[in-house]
Amino acid sequence: MAMEFNFQNVKQSRISSNIADQIQKAILNGDLKEGERLPSENDLITHFGVSKSSLREAFRTLEAYGLLEIKQGVNGGAFVKKVDIEVVKKGLENYLFFINPTHEDYAQFRIFNETQIVKVAASKITDKDIEELKENIREMEQEPDGERFYSDLDVAFHKKIAEIGGNPIVAVVVESVQSALIRLKRIIETDREFLDIVCRGHWEILEALEARDPEKASYFMLKHINEVEEGLRKCQNRSSSKQKELFKKKNYEVA
Repeated sequence: MAMEFNFQNVKQSRISSNIADQIQKAILNGDLKEGERLPSENDLITHFGVSKSSLREAFRTLEAYGLLEIKQGVNGGAFVKKVDIEVVKKGLENYLFFINPTHEDYAQFRIFNETQIVKVAASKITDKDIEELKENIREMEQEPDGERFYSDLDVAFHKKIAEIGGNPIVAVVVESVQSALIRLKRIIETDREFLDIVCRGHWEILEALEARDPEKASYFMLKHINEVEEGLRKCQNRSSSKQKELFKKKNYEVA
């Protein structure tokens, strides 16, 4: 098969990475389209001047990026794939896990972003959107514990506001950050009082959105973020005190 792409021979020091970089560039430049099949393994091996194992390692890298799908069988091969947005969100969540931001870091990010996003949402929100957000908060208020509250409902509330704003980049980032916050809230062990603070803040934001008042919506989003950050700090301090008491008790019993 004739090569229509400007692939180069690769350096020995980073063989598979070099192959993956060139194929990725061809995809992002539009030379390779979604659903298009790459040349055969033998053609690529000859063109790149590499081994089969190096080429397949490059394919695995591109699969992990979500850019390729490898199909087996007579009509199989490596096909260009549209990146799954869920893979992107999970990748960002995983990255946040490893850099381990504090609740102060999250609050600062949210102040920069969500206070502006909600302004846009206030000018675009529909009556249907308002009813969906109301139902979301009602479900949150009935939540017997924190698990579904965080993993579904709290994330969904902020994701919905970002989606109403109409910017897909913002919506992806907000959802990923909110999902990453779940882990922090579980570690800190938030209580019912904290969950009530969250619900109250959501009602205030929604009231401003229903009034189609961008400045008021931004004000209550800022208030909500600050209250959440303060609530997390209090829960964290309580949790630390509890751990210290348990430690003292164990030492006393041993003595």
